[in-house]
Amino acid sequence: MTDIDRRAVASRVIRLLGGTLLMGVAIAALVRAQLGLLPLDVLHLAVSQHTGWTLGGAFIAVQATLLMTCLPLRIRPGTGTVAAAAIPALACDVVLASMPAPQNLAWKLLLFVTGGVLFAVGVALYLSAQMGTLPRDSLMLELHRRHPRLQPAPIRVVADATCLLTGWLLLGPITAVVDGTVGPATLLLAALLGPGIAFLVRRIKRYPTCSPHHRASS
Repeated sequence: MTDIDRRAVASRVIRLLGGTLLMGVAIAALVRAQLGLLPLDVLHLAVSQHTGWTLGGAFIAVQATLLMTCLPLRIRPGTGTVAAAAIPALACDVVLASMPAPQNLAWKLLLFVTGGVLFAVGVALYLSAQMGTLPRDSLMLELHRRHPRLQPAPIRVVADATCLLTGWLLLGPITAVVDGTVGPATLLLAALLGPGIAFLVRRIKRYPTCSPHHRASS
């Protein structure tokens, strides 16, 4: 392995670890902001409250269940699949254990914006590492591969809507709104994060060590 190869591998590993760590911190920040969670995290929180597990434990349980769905479809999990399920879950639990919920609306808004930005950066980093995706993302990509007419964007919308509705009903529609799990910010996150992550992935891939053609062109 050449020095260029080693730098490329190191860059991918750093992006994977750094990105998944940021995802966990971001999820915890959004939970503490109490202005609305991402659709998938609404489901994670619902599972957490119904089982008594931590949010991280519920995160891992849901992703493990989805992973079992991937295996019969011959979707191979990668290193990133495991990392993106385990590291955010652990980081989220650690941060939640040490971060109190702010009472001031201004601090809640700041925490919400910070969480949203960190999550977009984290997901972009982990995706750009190209070492495997979360089971949900793998299922969406496989569905698109098998049925090219189904574009990833609408598939994601349907998946997010399903997770949101399921989690909302499990938590109780009124309770979920009152405690800040579901709110206008949930729709804002769902609408803005997709384009934001796509933009960041394109920017990250401009760096030489992020390009799969770097070795050939060097």
